[in-house]
Amino acid sequence: MSGVRNPHRPPSKNNYIEVGFKVSSESEVYVKASVSDQNNLIELQRIDTAIMQATHKLKTLPEREQLTAILARLSTSDELLVVAEAELADVTIDLRRSEVDVESVADRMAKDEARLSGGSASPKELDQLQHELATLAKRKAELEDGELEIMMSVDAAKEKVAVIKSDEEGLKKLELEIKIRLENAGTELDREIALKKSERTLTVPKIDVSLIDLYEKVKASGGGVGAALLIGNTCDGCRLAISAVEMDRIKSLDSEEVLRCEECRRILVRI
Repeated sequence: MSGVRNPHRPPSKNNYIEVGFKVSSESEVYVKASVSDQNNLIELQRIDTAIMQATHKLKTLPEREQLTAILARLSTSDELLVVAEAELADVTIDLRRSEVDVESVADRMAKDEARLSGGSASPKELDQLQHELATLAKRKAELEDGELEIMMSVDAAKEKVAVIKSDEEGLKKLELEIKIRLENAGTELDREIALKKSERTLTVPKIDVSLIDLYEKVKASGGGVGAALLIGNTCDGCRLAISAVEMDRIKSLDSEEVLRCEECRRILVRI
């Protein structure tokens, strides 16, 4: 097996990597890497995990869901306001019609009362005027009762519109507050991600390129986790215990042998 030099740094006796193929049911790359490389790989995994978590948090900030809910409520409120204002317009027209009817009857009563008090009408006409005035008075009372009911409907419609508008104002204020919180949280997470990416840029050249290549392949199929610590007899990636037989084999290996978890196949780094 021949060593593969990292183009980012000069070759070193204690810093090398070997790549080959192990014969098994499926061809699998196996690697030898310096302890320093392996430790730096764990640091790279910590950085990548932080980036992944911050990116996920950025996409799932609670303010995004809250803002969506607020916008949905505002859309519903707009629809309710259109209906409420249409209802108010209708009852306002009804009220005006009722007022016109009352005014019309009142005008006619005033004319009859003027003729009645004028003294120029015959006894028969006076009798007719008195009868008509009584009928008009009854009609006027009925119209005024109806007008009162319509006025109450107008007041209720106005109150409904006012409540919806007040709710909308509150929702718009809340929308603005949530947008500000979302922007602040997003800016902070973007800053965190940028910082971690800078750390990644500095860490990657410290690791041999062949180990990086293996790590990236494992990470792509391992849910974003390509390397994990071996803590006791447990893989910190899948949190499963490694068999006693495999642990005995691991203990017999050189410290520069790159391990793979027998369960999740992630790269294992000994503490």
